[in-house]
Amino acid sequence: MDIQHRRGPRRRTVLAAAVAVGLFVPLTAAAAEPETEAGDARGTALVCGPSPLPAPAGTTSDVVGGDVTGRYLVGNVRYADRSAGALWRDGVFAEIDASSIPNVQVNYHDVNRHGVVVGERMTDYSSFHTDAFTYQDGKFTFLPALRPGDSTEAVGINSRGDVVGNSIGNGNGWRAVVWPADRPGTVRELPLPAGQTNGALARGIDEDGSVVGVVSPYPPGTPYLWPAKGAPRPLPLPAGSPGGDPVAIQGGMVAGNVYDPASNASVPTLWNLRNGGLTLHRNVQAGALSVNSWGTIGASGAIVHADGRVAALDPEALVNTIAETGVGAGTTAEHSGQATRWLGC
Repeated sequence: MDIQHRRGPRRRTVLAAAVAVGLFVPLTAAAAEPETEAGDARGTALVCGPSPLPAPAGTTSDVVGGDVTGRYLVGNVRYADRSAGALWRDGVFAEIDASSIPNVQVNYHDVNRHGVVVGERMTDYSSFHTDAFTYQDGKFTFLPALRPGDSTEAVGINSRGDVVGNSIGNGNGWRAVVWPADRPGTVRELPLPAGQTNGALARGIDEDGSVVGVVSPYPPGTPYLWPAKGAPRPLPLPAGSPGGDPVAIQGGMVAGNVYDPASNASVPTLWNLRNGGLTLHRNVQAGALSVNSWGTIGASGAIVHADGRVAALDPEALVNTIAETGVGAGTTAEHSGQATRWLGC
């Protein structure tokens, strides 16, 4: 599923630290392939309404990830004096109690259809060291680092329980990794492009285990695919583009944000891995955040369909996950809004 960043408008604490210390090194941009345009419905406005999710009175809240069905949603709830994880099952709120794990901060990013949540805890504000985990039914399980002492983050999980994330060591740079469901307690590095020795970040994982991410330079980065079968490869870009950032993958559809020379802006983009299609939604002023297997993109302030139809939302809204049903979820405003679903978009 989609992840938070992640990624674009999404954020990762460890990612920000990596960019700040300049861990990325140059890499030749991906070769461009022909792009496609949205259909005749491009730019057609749709109307849909927000449906607030329950949360304790006096709090702000958000949804940061969800499973493919939309039954499970994970996010945060913020009280006046503290914050906590939030898990909704069929719209029913439950707080995630992280008091059993020593931490100064806990970040949650995704959840699968079995209610398994992934994220990481930060151990202190001096080293910013983080440890990736899974959480289910009140139990946190830490995931192994690629190298001893690495900071780790878990950014996505698919239905069978494969977890994708990143591992970084002091001076060794980021490595995109997978914690496979069929080999508990192990971690596997995703290979870097030939000649590259530093700088790859995973963003999301598909149901079949395919992973999307970005390799240096970042920003904007080279969009990259590690397929479940076949050789890893860069994702196509429009002619003249220096790069972009994929943020989510679902059912062979990849959403991201690509710099488009034609419009001189970063635009929400859909890669269709089934047919090789590349669609730039130039009519939408938003940042892509999530996607479903129909090619529907959840974005900042909008839900964008594969054929170009757009449901305009409040500009402050963030659609951080979108289910196969087309129901989006996120928040009405970052940090100060309320966890919300958008129906009928």
